[in-house]
Amino acid sequence: MRVLLLSAVLLYSISLIGQNNAPPGATHDAAGHTSYYAGTMPLVISVPHGGTWNLTEIKDRDCEGAVTVTDRETKELAFEISDALAKYHGMRPYLIVCNITRKDVDQNREINEATCGNPEMAKPWETFHAYIDSALAEAVAKFGSCLYIDLHGHGHPEQRLEVGYLITDKKLTSFYDQSELLSDHTTSLGNLLSRKEVSSLREWLFGERAFGTLMAAKGYPSVPSQQDPHPKEGEKYFNGGYNTKRYTGAAYPNVFGWQIESNYRGVRDPKGRPAFAMAFSDVITGFLRQFSFVKMPASMGEQVR
Repeated sequence: MRVLLLSAVLLYSISLIGQNNAPPGATHDAAGHTSYYAGTMPLVISVPHGGTWNLTEIKDRDCEGAVTVTDRETKELAFEISDALAKYHGMRPYLIVCNITRKDVDQNREINEATCGNPEMAKPWETFHAYIDSALAEAVAKFGSCLYIDLHGHGHPEQRLEVGYLITDKKLTSFYDQSELLSDHTTSLGNLLSRKEVSSLREWLFGERAFGTLMAAKGYPSVPSQQDPHPKEGEKYFNGGYNTKRYTGAAYPNVFGWQIESNYRGVRDPKGRPAFAMAFSDVITGFLRQFSFVKMPASMGEQVR
């Protein structure tokens, strides 16, 4: 009887993990700490800091440098993006979502810092990253190459997307001003730029085909982009973290990508999410169709908007 009761409680808890707009076909780990949503296109999105479930039996992380704030409504944003891609293009991204808070584990740090040395949190960390590995491997096997995005939310006063390619704000500025050269392979686009058909790094940061430029043209200011090439003096900017560095590195030669730090107003907030997700779905499918080595599935065609 006790086992049955515990099982019922666990199933109930897992049912509460998702939101009303969660994509279909979720897989959860046994404890419900991580949710995995299989995709049908060469796009993998991880959401490391959107979880709101604080494990009361686990001591909150308090080691030196530990950050414990939640990236508010990034999980909901990922779900909205998935729905928009399904609705307007007939495909869904792979999603890996952490359901527990950063007070328990930080899924965008290496394991020691992520867990603050708590061995009980090692398994949730390993599971989250195992799901990313599985998604990337499947996407590469099916589509030849894959775009990886680590999705976050920022609270900076500048209401714009911060697209992180592992390039600091100062290096972005000096590279844009042509006072400093950057090695392609120090960025999260290194694997993309290793392809002979792909143009220079400058094009994919500041050019007409850059992700930030395309989003800004849809009405969502982004940095870097043609419209806003680099943060100005004194402006904050997140350039990418552990996940971006790990999953776009040499160990994943067919994966390229970036980190997105999204602003709240007009992007993550409930009122703004649907329109943003629709714009994102159009931009990201068009972006991926530029490359012959990415086998994009056929779109089912636009629905009336």
